[in-house]
Amino acid sequence: MDVLVLGGTVFLGRAVVAEAQAIGAKVTVFNRGKSGMSPDGAEQVIGDRTVASDLQQLAGRHFDIVVDTSGYVPVDVALSAKLLAPSCDYYAFVSTINVFPGWPEQPDYRADGLHDGDPDATRADAPEGESVAYGWLKRGCELAVQREFGADRSSVLRAGCIVGPDDTAVGRLSWWIDRVSRGGEVLAPGGPNDPVAVVDSRDLAQFALARPVGAFEVTGDPAPRGGLLASCREVTGSDATFTWVDADWLTKQDVEEWTEIPLWSSGPSTFGHDNRAAKAAGLPVRPVQHTVADTWAWQEGIAGGWQTADRTPGLDPAKEAQLLAAWPGRPS
Repeated sequence: MDVLVLGGTVFLGRAVVAEAQAIGAKVTVFNRGKSGMSPDGAEQVIGDRTVASDLQQLAGRHFDIVVDTSGYVPVDVALSAKLLAPSCDYYAFVSTINVFPGWPEQPDYRADGLHDGDPDATRADAPEGESVAYGWLKRGCELAVQREFGADRSSVLRAGCIVGPDDTAVGRLSWWIDRVSRGGEVLAPGGPNDPVAVVDSRDLAQFALARPVGAFEVTGDPAPRGGLLASCREVTGSDATFTWVDADWLTKQDVEEWTEIPLWSSGPSTFGHDNRAAKAAGLPVRPVQHTVADTWAWQEGIAGGWQTADRTPGLDPAKEAQLLAAWPGRPS
């Protein structure tokens, strides 16, 4: 089997390459060669997907599966999909739950359907607002893929929060593991039974390579936040204790959801995904404890130690201490 990964050098792209190689596939990656080292054993084609002449290097080449992990602007995705459609069998596009404009503010975020999107839109065409623009553009990317490959030769994988080893780009789960590993009193948002649903990058990669047909919400099963944090404590061997702080109180304290406190948002449907269709189509869902353990093992192996990412700075220790001291519900 021949697999083409658009991207392939960072996090999810690397997971797709590794999972494809594990099943004996020949893998080609197409990227600019700027975001990371090309994975061992993969053929690397250097090029910019926004430049038609660069993409011509792939013209006429046959691939059984194309996995697009780097598409964000519809006009760019349309360019690659149109060039590859005549010679490739199947195109898996990694999208996002943000294509639903009601997520995460509305309890039923599917009620108002999807963003309209435009398969030929440029970044300049996007509506104002970072989150709105992201979802609108990703929806346009979905439409571009479906237009060129058709519904029977493509999949749209609307991922929730992707976590796992080798997450150098965002690191939401990695931040929590690192924080718990340092021990002491840890500020935990909400309550221990609040659900958290994440998808392991390797499970998402395996699903894409299985060539499901259709559009799917791709996430793991919901797990109690208390259990997730307990797993972080168990694998790191720390002495951390958790002080659960009311979510409504936190929102009034100038705490940035999702960035200062990763994997936490006050939105009622933040983790209200429905992965039943994806699971029925073959999505594997490993226990979150396994993902935590593998991610910690990866973090421990990083030379110089794991570092936060710009997109997920996490809660400053001094601010965490201040919040814990000010929390009126703190146990006496």
